[in-house]
Amino acid sequence: MNQRHAEKLKFELLETWNTFNHYVTEALTFNNSEDIHRARVHLRKLITFMQLYETKPATFRQLKQLMEALGHVRDLDVLIEMFDSKSELDHAFLEAMETERAIARTILSTRVSEKMTPSLDQQVRRFIGGPLFRAFKKTNASPMLEKAKSERKHRVRVYHEQSSGKEQLEALHKVRLAVKRERYLHEYLLNYESDASMDTVRTLKKMQTELGEMNDHDQLLKRWRAFTPPAELQSAYDRKIETLQQELDTSVEHLSI
Repeated sequence: MNQRHAEKLKFELLETWNTFNHYVTEALTFNNSEDIHRARVHLRKLITFMQLYETKPATFRQLKQLMEALGHVRDLDVLIEMFDSKSELDHAFLEAMETERAIARTILSTRVSEKMTPSLDQQVRRFIGGPLFRAFKKTNASPMLEKAKSERKHRVRVYHEQSSGKEQLEALHKVRLAVKRERYLHEYLLNYESDASMDTVRTLKKMQTELGEMNDHDQLLKRWRAFTPPAELQSAYDRKIETLQQELDTSVEHLSI
């Protein structure tokens, strides 16, 4: 990457960090669930570049912990906002999810207060302007793009080699992560590397959508399995689990990877 692009990307990432700080502060009011989504998007970008150049700072683990806490709340926000409660069983499940979200929000607030310190802010800024910037100048990202592509194809091959449903699902989750990582690399490097491609982004985004729908079915089923229904609703619960399992199986069958 040339000097001009390296400088531009450095300032872009510093602005990404500033924007993350803004949205994570807004997120803790819990007035708008999109604030959590926006905070995650900006933090993901920074984490992706830390992984790309394999020059992770001491703060990397703290940022990953923040990402995980944001993700738990975001997932529950989406589930609750999209949930269509039609029965007594649904209502009981929704109440359980709202209780789980309240706990996740408390954990997020605690984690942000613990991690988002002036020391962390200074360390992240020094890392972006120092080691990461120097890595931009001396590293060609094209091999990283090729490596991400190879990893995705390897994960797809492993998936097709699996025979049991459980092993297939585990393999698909790894495919989904590999697709996401490759897509983000192309998106973030479009203005800096000629090998980064919008056509590739579109292809990967389509794959990610299909895999995301499968993952949504899987995660919903896992939440329902972890839920203990009232005794009088056990029969309805068993039917619900069967239906969710069928929906997951169908989504896996329809994957075109």
